[in-house]
Amino acid sequence: MPLNVPVWLDAEHPDGETRLRRLMLAQDVGSAIKGVVRGDFYWGTGRAALDKAGRMKSRGQYWILVPKGIVPAS
Repeated sequence: MPLNVPVWLDAEHPDGETRLRRLMLAQDVGSAIKGVVRGDFYWGTGRAALDKAGRMKSRGQYWILVPKGIVPAS
């Protein structure tokens, strides 16, 4: 995925009660991410962020947003 591309995320929150639904930017190529159609969510810094990141194995979907009239390269 190209860097700085706007992405709409809809995924399960690791708390199991809510969903992550938000507009984000692709900011990392994720060299540690292995497999097809996977992503990494940045939770921030500190203990609370580390706890959430450790539990994040959620399923979800994302959409890459492109301006109308632009044809993405294949």
